[in-house]
Amino acid sequence: MKQTAPSVSPMSNEARNSYVIAQITEALTGLLRAKPIGEVSISELCAAAGVGRASFYRNFDSKEAVLQRQDEAMLRQWQKDYDADTSPDKPHWMASLLLFYKQNQDFYTLVYRNDSRILLDTMLKICGPAPADPNLLAYIKAFVAYGIYGTVCEWISRGMTESAEELAALLEQKQGQ
Repeated sequence: MKQTAPSVSPMSNEARNSYVIAQITEALTGLLRAKPIGEVSISELCAAAGVGRASFYRNFDSKEAVLQRQDEAMLRQWQKDYDADTSPDKPHWMASLLLFYKQNQDFYTLVYRNDSRILLDTMLKICGPAPADPNLLAYIKAFVAYGIYGTVCEWISRGMTESAEELAALLEQKQGQ
């Protein structure tokens, strides 16, 4: 079929794809507020996002992959912002990371409730051990990645009642003993 000017989208393929991903992500998080991920069908998700199934499968292989991609994008943005911060009052990385989770509590609570393994997979991908790492470095990275995961999951499971600053202070206090 030959496309004429009025039927051609002004968006680039990259912009259109970003739009589709954002629509799917927003629709899934909205649906997860009402029911667990296992009860959300791909058809229902696509209808809520206003996209076709082909668009979904072009970008994702599962509903969990939608959450995984969003989690990774958010954490990488936090990392980029933290690394770029050169202010003299820059918080410790752990306090900053906990504040990030607290600011995104709604999303992370949804992810935790539906598949907490996503949080671990993202943490391992971003700061976990790599096969080429020497043993000591691999063990340290594993300790940090699993420690962050465990702390964040426990905090979420307890309702994130402490502020990020309070939790960071508790962790520092325990560390100093």
